[in-house]
Amino acid sequence: MDLLTTILTCSLYLADDDLVRAIAESNPQSHPEFVLDAALDLTQVDPPPTPKTATDALARAQEILAEGGRPVLGLLQVTPAWLGAFGRSLESAFDPCTNVAVGTAMLAQFDAECGGGRMGPRRHAPSAGRRSCVLRKYEEAIRLIDFATIVKLELAHQRPLRASVVDAPIFAPTLVAQAWGPEQLLVPLTPLSSTFASSP
Repeated sequence: MDLLTTILTCSLYLADDDLVRAIAESNPQSHPEFVLDAALDLTQVDPPPTPKTATDALARAQEILAEGGRPVLGLLQVTPAWLGAFGRSLESAFDPCTNVAVGTAMLAQFDAECGGGRMGPRRHAPSAGRRSCVLRKYEEAIRLIDFATIVKLELAHQRPLRASVVDAPIFAPTLVAQAWGPEQLLVPLTPLSSTFASSP
């Protein structure tokens, strides 16, 4: 599953898909195994390379915690405390869908604190002021210096992505294994496409 599909499928924050995507794209290559110690001064030291496997990422996160650091994890750079609040293990931070769900649940909470009203069933962009407030609260919660600035730069240079029905995890031409994310596809596309083809 690609990044856009993961966001559209797993996000619990319908108010601002672009912000969710910019947060995910602010880590190197939108990597699900991203691990960074927020306690590091990145102006003084280069961070280690992103782990290549979830096992390596988990080991690095545990090492940072053992040394008294503040790890931010996965696509949306969630904290271990957030995972614990939602009854999730540290290891689950490296499942992209779980990571997006936890991070966007926090975005929804911050949105409510920033005056966001009750959200309807549609995705809509918030005002610039509300988006800045949400992003500031996220940065304060993960305590990662310059996080908001980096995400705002991502937003400013974001190109639109197009998703089609075949990109959604519940539809696919065949049952195929994904590079990461849920492996099971619920509805094959073939019967659906033949239904569309037969309609007038």
